[in-house]
Amino acid sequence: ASSPVSVRNAGSRSVARVASSRTSQQSESTRRITSKQANMSAFTVSAVAPALGVRASVGPARRGAPARVSQGVPKGLGSVSLPTAARRGDALVTRDSAAAGAVGMGGMAEDPYKVLGVKEGTPGDELAKVINRKKLLYKTEPEKLKQMEDAYEQIVQASLAARLRGDTSGVSESARKNDLTPSLFGPWAPIPSEAPLKDKKVNIAISVAAVAFVWLTPGTIRTIQPIIYATIFHAFRMFMKLVDVDPGPSANIDRDAATKHNNKRFFRAFALVMGTFAVSLGITYWIPNMIFETFRLQVPVWYLLNQEVFVSVIVGGCLAYLTCFYR
Repeated sequence: ASSPVSVRNAGSRSVARVASSRTSQQSESTRRITSKQANMSAFTVSAVAPALGVRASVGPARRGAPARVSQGVPKGLGSVSLPTAARRGDALVTRDSAAAGAVGMGGMAEDPYKVLGVKEGTPGDELAKVINRKKLLYKTEPEKLKQMEDAYEQIVQASLAARLRGDTSGVSESARKNDLTPSLFGPWAPIPSEAPLKDKKVNIAISVAAVAFVWLTPGTIRTIQPIIYATIFHAFRMFMKLVDVDPGPSANIDRDAATKHNNKRFFRAFALVMGTFAVSLGITYWIPNMIFETFRLQVPVWYLLNQEVFVSVIVGGCLAYLTCFYR
């Protein structure tokens, strides 16, 4: 028969073996779970990486080190940390993909001056001639034409921004003179700006047509309505001139600013032309008639019959001169 002490020792050894077996089973379960988590983390990062624009690969790392993704993440997401519980040798490491992202965005934009084939600092008048020639040359190639127009717009916007900052190093001499606005009427004063020859011909033709129509009308039924219609045409011509010489903000970049600038151009063209019409008509028509009636002066008949012709000549000449040499 065994003694009580032997029985107790045997029982202790049996309990120890059971506890050791349970500890071994728990360690094995923990190892399997850890390996499964590592595999799932690798699968998760491998699946997410293409959507974030990064490349992920498996390599050696510290135990439990997180796989940090901070390159190529879309704006607004910041940096993304994907923790893992992998063992040594199973952690995930990301690689920089900035170069790949740059290529995906089309790389660095080309120099707009090289695209147009001109030197940097070319005056605005020469640039306008160049882009007009490019439009004729590439009118059957939409993609090439768009590239030329984008380059020209980029140069114009950069020039306008430089002028607003006070930098006139790359601004043409005519533009510098145009920036010197007379102070008599503030920003509404006419600014010297000579129109091209073809535009001058059109402006003069409008005034000449109005004067000829008045002159050919019988003296007893003559009116100044033709010169009023000519004034409306001159206002439109002034607006088109402002569009050419003062492009303003691009509608593709800032639609609200472009709309506001376009409204200012319209009101400026209308104000300049109608102001010139009112002043010249007042001096040649309203004031003389007021003097004649107030002082009851005797006026020659030939003057009364041809007064509208004289008024049309002076008013039409003033309007043509304004649209040809000012803006």
